[in-house]
Amino acid sequence: MEKPYIGRFAPTPTGKLHRGSLVAALASYCEAKKNNGQWLLRIEDLDPPREVKGASQSFIDTLTKLGFQLNQKAIYQSNKTRQHAYQKALNQLIQEGHTYYCSCSRSELKNTNIKDHKCRNKKSTPQKPYSINLKASDCIIKFKDRIQGNYIKNLLNDCGDCVLQRKDGLFSYQLAVVVDDSFQKVTDIVRGIDLIDSTPWQIYLNSLLNYPQPSYAHIPILVNKTGQKLSKQTFAKEIDTEKPLEILVNAYNLLLQNSFITTPKTLHEFWNKAISQWNINKLDNIQSIQV
Repeated sequence: MEKPYIGRFAPTPTGKLHRGSLVAALASYCEAKKNNGQWLLRIEDLDPPREVKGASQSFIDTLTKLGFQLNQKAIYQSNKTRQHAYQKALNQLIQEGHTYYCSCSRSELKNTNIKDHKCRNKKSTPQKPYSINLKASDCIIKFKDRIQGNYIKNLLNDCGDCVLQRKDGLFSYQLAVVVDDSFQKVTDIVRGIDLIDSTPWQIYLNSLLNYPQPSYAHIPILVNKTGQKLSKQTFAKEIDTEKPLEILVNAYNLLLQNSFITTPKTLHEFWNKAISQWNINKLDNIQSIQV
């Protein structure tokens, strides 16, 4: 018997919701609802120095005004319970020999072949600040992305090692995301293709921690006329919720679905039609959409 579909949207509160992040939310929401599934919200507030004050609540307010309906209360990665869960998973990886301590600076690591990294085989704890890194195995990671097709990488040669806990003690995205996806019982991940290169590490961590492997679908990202991803760094504009239907129709049409000829009169009408005609296969092998 198939598990009930559980999807999620997991924004980082480094700025307000913009068109690029709205498109990701819309795709994951429509796919979840098309499959009679649940849609969860996770605020990935792992990095306080980069967090914009009020952004987390702004996400929730904006999504609510646009008619998104959460099946559970949003969780925050900064929550003590979640932080303890990341530490527990990290302790397991350390005890099983899948990590190493690294006190090297970025300049010391530059142009260093990962196989020659001097910290990889040290057992002692450094006397100066260190990160805790995942030691990549020389193995093939492959999966079939529902949009981008077959994806194959040698974890050691193509991806290398990744940080699990930074020198300042903050947990990394790579560790937290797999712990939380398992905790929330996420079965299907729909997110931007800019995150596809992280997937091999996450699949590997799932296997080490004995977590279920979710299905992946990496949607195209929105780019500007110069090919840059829409983001805070490229000055993407905040979503204006004064005209919710106009904003939603525009975002939906960008996802190459059957276009709305006329703007729906209500949010209920929009979501009914958007979900009923949603077809994720229309995005096959597309990596970016210019706006």
